[in-house]
Amino acid sequence: MTGPDAHHGRVGGDEGDLDVTPAEWERRALYRLLTSLVVPRPIAWVSTVGEDGVANIAPHSYFNLVSSSPPHVVLGLAGVRDTLVNIRSSGEFVINVVTVEHLDAMNETSIDAPPDVDEFSLVGLTAIPSTVVGAPRLLESPVHLECRLRHELDLGGGIMVVGEVVHIHVDQRVLRDGTADPELLRPLARLGHVGYATLSAPMSRARPRWSDRSQD
Repeated sequence: MTGPDAHHGRVGGDEGDLDVTPAEWERRALYRLLTSLVVPRPIAWVSTVGEDGVANIAPHSYFNLVSSSPPHVVLGLAGVRDTLVNIRSSGEFVINVVTVEHLDAMNETSIDAPPDVDEFSLVGLTAIPSTVVGAPRLLESPVHLECRLRHELDLGGGIMVVGEVVHIHVDQRVLRDGTADPELLRPLARLGHVGYATLSAPMSRARPRWSDRSQD
């Protein structure tokens, strides 16, 4: 037996702890569990363009920054769909940051539309030229990371794409002291199932230094 009722554990508050061996669980059940555990996740609203010139924009929450010098981002893509097809053909893509007011529009662009459908036009969003790459960026987003494909790794049930950030645009309305202020940016994050989250009050802590401790 596989899935939530496998002998390695049950889902339910009265059934005891949940112990999971991923290879023994049904794929969809494992997805629902993992995406409820690794939260919140930033959302990459990825814009690309196909060989036929049709623009595509779709949200992906298997996403993060993985280095800063030079800057690289990573995307986890489930299967060969429009985003990956376009990235492979052009070698370029744009990460548009999703903010709170974009929730409904972003969700609409997750639709499984045919490849010849331009999701920008479908949802009423505005595609504008990027500065360096050929893929368009989203006017309505305050942050754009223009990327070039550097690596692709087959993970079995998914594809990991590593992109180098070759240009960054940040709207002045979310800037404070030279960086993006999270309270001005108001990013939207992904939770499990169909859930989303906003930021609560940010907390700050100065990073400790060994030299300060050794002087005590």
